[in-house]
Amino acid sequence: MEKLNYETIRKYRSFQTIEEMDQAVRGFLYKHKSELSEGTLEVLRVIWRHSVKVIGVSFAKYDYIAERVGVSRRTVIRAVNTLEEKGIVKKVATKRMNGSQGVNLLIIQSFASVETLQALVSPQDVTAPVTPNKTENKLSSLCENKKNNKNIIQQQTSSQDEMDVLPNSIPKEFVQVVKPYFKAIEIYKLWNSVMVAYNKMNFHQEIESLVDHVIEAFKQTLFAQKLGKIHKSFEGYFYTVLYQLFVDESRKEYRARVGLYDFIEGEMRFN
Repeated sequence: MEKLNYETIRKYRSFQTIEEMDQAVRGFLYKHKSELSEGTLEVLRVIWRHSVKVIGVSFAKYDYIAERVGVSRRTVIRAVNTLEEKGIVKKVATKRMNGSQGVNLLIIQSFASVETLQALVSPQDVTAPVTPNKTENKLSSLCENKKNNKNIIQQQTSSQDEMDVLPNSIPKEFVQVVKPYFKAIEIYKLWNSVMVAYNKMNFHQEIESLVDHVIEAFKQTLFAQKLGKIHKSFEGYFYTVLYQLFVDESRKEYRARVGLYDFIEGEMRFN
């Protein structure tokens, strides 16, 4: 058991940059999020936010994590054990200068990035097959001699089929708002723009918690289009609006994190 001091903590630094750590956690969540309880996810988020001073190492106490998440200390311990079993966190016990037990260092481990995990999945695994025959059968009895009516019905049916094959990684809230205006391939491109902006920000919160900002950016862009303010592409204008919203949110997150660093350093001085 090692003494709890800054040099010990620095020794366990597990990433060179915050971006590397963020990619590891996002890769872990991409693969395991559906297997974890909401409480465990919240515990991971707190550990993640507290692993920036020494990149990859959190020295927040279990009691503090429990207070932040709103659960019991026992629940935090179970969550940390689960995260350790899944391979994203490693515990290292420490002792205080007087020899009594100190906090456990919670060290975030390397994990495959989302891009790497996606590359390992074939298109057949993530895309439902479109069944033209089923669509044709539905249309065969509807105004076969009226070409225009047939095209309208076919477009409506195809539109629904398209929505069914959108990747599950695109939040349903976003799809519901956008689908009256765009086809599936266009929604997919818009969401790619969202992820480009998101990855540039190095957020500690997941994209799911930012969907309201994404929808707000879309609504602002749609309104600008109705006013005739978009002179190039809808997607480009949308990205510009969203990027600014993300910048503002990133600044808020940074200010909150700075406050947390000061709090944790204060805790260490009193241990």
